Amino acid sequence: MKIKDIVSTPLYSSSIDKNMSDSAQDSIVVQVVTDEPGVVGVGETDAPPTVVKSFIEMHSSHDTSVGLKDILLGEDPLQIEKLWNKMYERTKMAGRRGIGLNAIGAIDMALWDLAGKYYDKPVWALLGGAQKEAAAPYASLFPLMNPRDPEREKVKRYINTAKRLGFRAVKLEELLNSPRRDLQIVTTAREALGEDGTLMVDAYYCWPDFKTALTECQKYKEQNLYFIETPLPVDDIEGYSRLRSALDARVAMGEFLTSRYEFFDLIDHGGVDVAQPDIGRVGGFTEAKKVADYAAAKGVLVVPHCWKTGIGIAASLHYCLATSNCPYFEFMLKELSPSELRWSLVKKEFAVKDGLIDPPDDPGLGIELDGKIIEKFSEPPG
Repeated sequence: MKIKDIVSTPLYSSSIDKNMSDSAQDSIVVQVVTDEPGVVGVGETDAPPTVVKSFIEMHSSHDTSVGLKDILLGEDPLQIEKLWNKMYERTKMAGRRGIGLNAIGAIDMALWDLAGKYYDKPVWALLGGAQKEAAAPYASLFPLMNPRDPEREKVKRYINTAKRLGFRAVKLEELLNSPRRDLQIVTTAREALGEDGTLMVDAYYCWPDFKTALTECQKYKEQNLYFIETPLPVDDIEGYSRLRSALDARVAMGEFLTSRYEFFDLIDHGGVDVAQPDIGRVGGFTEAKKVADYAAAKGVLVVPHCWKTGIGIAASLHYCLATSNCPYFEFMLKELSPSELRWSLVKKEFAVKDGLIDPPDDPGLGIELDGKIIEKFSEPPG
């Protein structure tokens, strides 16, 4: 079996709000097509779709600036780690981090999906087998960004929706560095969720320095947060290390990091209790597994980030099942998302029951894409 084609399709919701913190408004579906009839793998990544497509399809110029498609055509798709290393080495002039790893991540995800379909096994089984009986998703509640909204009522409504859908863990998206408002919504969330529920908060890089973050984070001690995500600018590793040492609550970060090496640096400097690789962004399953193994050796948890479509959610589910130090994975509720791609790209999603999702039996990622949706949203709005 050989790779015959790499098909990259940018997708866009019918309306795009450039000021909204919602990367599910667009996506790129990457398909690895083989010369075996019907054997096709699917992946995606959380990065600008047209830029990813360009990186995959770029014209090759020399030995360390080769288009990913040129690298892969004619190769055996089941040699996944070999292909990952080849993609990394042959794009290292412009790749190594950032968009290069994002593009590799989408292809790598598709290769694992393809391998699962070829061997008739779910991806979690190929990654080493399930390390737990079921995976625990947490409901990411859509950003609460407008101070003019009746936000306390919105928080209650969001959490009640999550509970009704079977979730026992939720995360509030985006504090605003508005101390009174932020404390009110976190307190409201804890009351609505109940003392037995798991509550997380995404600060979305809102505090500029260690002292400010420490002062603000200490206000949430009574709310019993499972973690506080991205409290500081992404490159302030020293600040993360100091904050982690000073707080009782766990500190989480990693959604913007690409490659195992950025995570190794973060973990080695003691910057986090919870590392958050995004499967597509970090470089795919192949790289995300290395992050998890390294984190486990250092006593750090991993909880994958995912703010995309049902493709990324499926990838996060399989990763969580196969990873012993992964207690939760992110699951954005389509019932609360304004993104049409989030609602409809994947035909059927995994059922949540009593806060858990059972290991899927279907081969690969276990999802089916809606071809009509791909056709409908393959052009940018306007």
